Amino acid sequence: MLIKPGEIQKVANMFMNAVHEDEIEIINQLYEALKKNDVEEADKLMDELLVDLEDHFSTEEELMREADFFGYPMHKAEHDNMRRDFKGVYDEWKSSKDTRKVMKFLEEKMVPWLKLHVAQWDSVTAMHIGD
Repeated sequence: MLIKPGEIQKVANMFMNAVHEDEIEIINQLYEALKKNDVEEADKLMDELLVDLEDHFSTEEELMREADFFGYPMHKAEHDNMRRDFKGVYDEWKSSKDTRKVMKFLEEKMVPWLKLHVAQWDSVTAMHIGD
């Protein structure tokens, strides 16, 4: 397990918390498949994570727009950066199937980013949006 659900801060919006928990589960499943060098399972989970990230980010962005959240441009920019970074790793995975590279990205980029992003941006956003 790369990340325990309790390592991600809970926010003042139950929907956002549920989305984060689902994403943590996919990340952990992907990490375990990569550790086992199960390329077929990892490939399926990379596809799932790509779709999950987009659903997660676009849903949050819609909630922010509806609530007229003051920090929308900055919060969306954070999402766009992770979209770009993950898509780069995803595209490289599709051509190389390099498990070590994806594991390194999850360990050093995605999980630290997720922890910080939730604590800095999602917590403030959730307070503005409410439950």
